[in-house]
Amino acid sequence: MKTPTETTEIEYKFLLPEPGANAAVLNLLGSKGYRIQRRRTIHQDDLYLDTFDWRLFRRGLSLRLRRANEKVLYTLKSIGTFEEGRAERRELEVRDSVADPTAAHVKEIQAEIADIIYPRRLVGQLTVRTERQPYMVTSPGNAQIELVFDTSGFLARGFNKPRRTRRLFEMEAELRKGSPAELDTLKQHLTATLCLTPSGQSKLETAIERLGVVFPAKNPPPQLQVKMDDRFDQAVQKIFAFQIQRLDENIPGVLSDIDTEFVHQARVATRRMRSLIRLFGGAIPERTGSRFAEELLWMGSLFGDVRDLDVFLLNLSHFKQAIEIAPRSSIDTLTKQIAKDRLAYLAKLKTGLASTRWRQLHSRLVTFAGRTAAKNPSAPLALVALSAAVPPIITARFDAMIAQGNRVVAKPDLESFHKLRIRFKKLRYALEFVSPAYGHSLQPLIAEVVKIQDCLGDLQDTVFTRALIDRLLKRWRGSVLDPRMLFMLGELYGLQGEIARTKQAEFHHIWKRFDQEALRNTLASALGRS
Repeated sequence: MKTPTETTEIEYKFLLPEPGANAAVLNLLGSKGYRIQRRRTIHQDDLYLDTFDWRLFRRGLSLRLRRANEKVLYTLKSIGTFEEGRAERRELEVRDSVADPTAAHVKEIQAEIADIIYPRRLVGQLTVRTERQPYMVTSPGNAQIELVFDTSGFLARGFNKPRRTRRLFEMEAELRKGSPAELDTLKQHLTATLCLTPSGQSKLETAIERLGVVFPAKNPPPQLQVKMDDRFDQAVQKIFAFQIQRLDENIPGVLSDIDTEFVHQARVATRRMRSLIRLFGGAIPERTGSRFAEELLWMGSLFGDVRDLDVFLLNLSHFKQAIEIAPRSSIDTLTKQIAKDRLAYLAKLKTGLASTRWRQLHSRLVTFAGRTAAKNPSAPLALVALSAAVPPIITARFDAMIAQGNRVVAKPDLESFHKLRIRFKKLRYALEFVSPAYGHSLQPLIAEVVKIQDCLGDLQDTVFTRALIDRLLKRWRGSVLDPRMLFMLGELYGLQGEIARTKQAEFHHIWKRFDQEALRNTLASALGRS
């Protein structure tokens, strides 16, 4: 691996109508006194890497692995903005010999991206294949400008749907030496005489647009956003349709097991559908709701078994003090056992996803979400407008949450905390389901609910971790174990108690600041009720 280079790239990009425009550009520049030297044609493949939810791109970064003329090069680049086609972007380049492109083990790259993507992993999102014809151009003022004519094709990778797209014909003019004013002069010649159009996008952005890449999103697309005047049963169908979409987005990732987040998001989608049935059951035929609830419970349990162990492994790195007590071999034994159990649960999950039972459930869900609304529905609230059906349901959930919270304050045992967490989760789901209809005026309340739900979630993790340690010790009973291993498990067990006490204290602190009356008024105002 060679020493990395970091530069600021200054360039103009122009869209070309066809490859034949190259000659016109070169003839024009020659007539203006530019000296032109042709260089060897380059064929390159750029594999763009990001997390499944595009965390780098959302932070204004692109990471690519370029293979060109037997060279392999990682490039981390700021996407930046284009002003009349001119871009100034930070660029970090590192040559490397790559076995697994998605690992990106180069320390200079990892130093830049680790905190952004953790705990996610990189996947190959798309490939840009380009034939490049470069020229070194020297301006009358002796500035050196690299002129490159590109013909690019785009290929979807990873979990993106395969598509064919038209090719991109583009020219880049990058300043290599001299004043940026010389680059501006070249740009003026091209736009004034040849009427070339400056490009406002990077190749990555163009590829995303032309391939129709869809970013995983927590908010439904416009066609699936509920509205105030929706019939309640139709609103529920929209919510179901979006959760099915979220589930389907994550199933390929679950099967490939590239990233633990796929299991998490798939589990959340199944949970939300179950909660939807319970919360808005009045809009769903009773028999249909009962059948869906039972089957979704089965599916959710398969995801849950895997997810619980994922959470334990993710949290393990935070228990440094307890882990440092044990030798590396004991930690490896523990993680290998958990990983082995996880693989068994994952195999069971994959079997479930390949089963007739799952295919039938999925088909029924899709059919239910897409069917034409019945003229005479059997569900009692089906014909009621969302604006009339939702307020009493959400208000009742809010009141139940407050009542349970007060019970926890009076008697703070773990079971009460668990029940409160469920109350918060149901209220949050209900609010998020209908938030688009209320112009997102429910967001302040959702934010407050999330704070406490996260705290209660951390508390519940300690309960699971202790139960897991109990199961491991029961399984290993009679086996010869390193005493330091037992000591480490004891420390982990005790640490969960300390975390639980901390989280309980944190909850009481948040609850004191949880202004019930103000939030009740906010909710009433948002729902349009006095």
